[in-house]
Amino acid sequence: MFEELQILSLERQFISELYSCTKIPETLVCLERVLHQLVTPEGLYIRYEHPLSGFYEKSSGSKADAAKNAFLSGMRPDGLHHVLFPFGEEKDKPGMVSILTKNDPGPARLCSMERVLGFCSRNITYFELLQKLEQYARNQELLLRELRHRTHNNLQFMLATIPYLVPETESLHIDLRTTIEQRLHGLIVLSSIWDSQSIEETVSAPSYFISVARTLRKLWLEGRASLELSLEVDESLVISKDIATTIALIENELVTNTLKHCSATFPEIHINLKQVNNTLIFTYQEFDDSRLEDREIVKELKAPYVSEHKTRGEGQDIICGLVQKVGGILLSKPETENGTGYYFSASFPL
Repeated sequence: MFEELQILSLERQFISELYSCTKIPETLVCLERVLHQLVTPEGLYIRYEHPLSGFYEKSSGSKADAAKNAFLSGMRPDGLHHVLFPFGEEKDKPGMVSILTKNDPGPARLCSMERVLGFCSRNITYFELLQKLEQYARNQELLLRELRHRTHNNLQFMLATIPYLVPETESLHIDLRTTIEQRLHGLIVLSSIWDSQSIEETVSAPSYFISVARTLRKLWLEGRASLELSLEVDESLVISKDIATTIALIENELVTNTLKHCSATFPEIHINLKQVNNTLIFTYQEFDDSRLEDREIVKELKAPYVSEHKTRGEGQDIICGLVQKVGGILLSKPETENGTGYYFSASFPL
């Protein structure tokens, strides 16, 4: 009874030590310690080899070399008991323990060794799964980087070939070609912002959205409208690239919709990003600034190919879909507020 309690105590101590292990070598050190406590071996040899994890071996005791030779040759020295245990979760059992003892360990301690090696196997498998996930993530990052690079190049190629593919004719108004070129150029510039950010999965919210606002001003708003960006966020706030780029695409869509459909001569656009606990509140609103009426304005005229029945809000489905894609919540759909200005708001999880 005392022996069983002692074995149980050793196993519980071993399991608690495994929780603090963060690498395979640390796990093998814990395994070596508990095996010495269980059977007091004359020689102990532990070997683990895996294509992903690498090769590890540990030996201890006065007969450590003999324990290793017994494992390699299959012949034990005279007068000693040889115990050989495979371990590892895979079919080939990539780990092996070779133990030389003076006395027969007995069934209780042999069973305990099996349980201990089972715990060890599951712990090592957990580390290997983490390594596989990290390798997978690295591969995906490289693929995404290459995809982004090719998309950038393809957009530039499309922009360069539009004058040849869509020549100006009587049936095709030049405004249509100009709009297509502006859209492609906008995507190219926004893409360059993404490339300038860290390749990590998160980006700095303040610097990112300031870059987006500058880009939108340069692309669409010079001489046609003004944009004010208000950031009520922590300077150290970082957000996922998915949410950051989604909000940038929504801003781009809203700005272009304002310029195409706004009744104001020179609309003033206010964008506010506010951090509330674990949520980012995005608000977009346009105003008619009468003080700017006397300025020289380059106003976009309605193209003749635009159908008369079209009204405000053609991009609603796009914007709502983008919000839903990243798990955001629509607080207000893109629409005219109180018959005056365009208004939209949504919340995004941080």
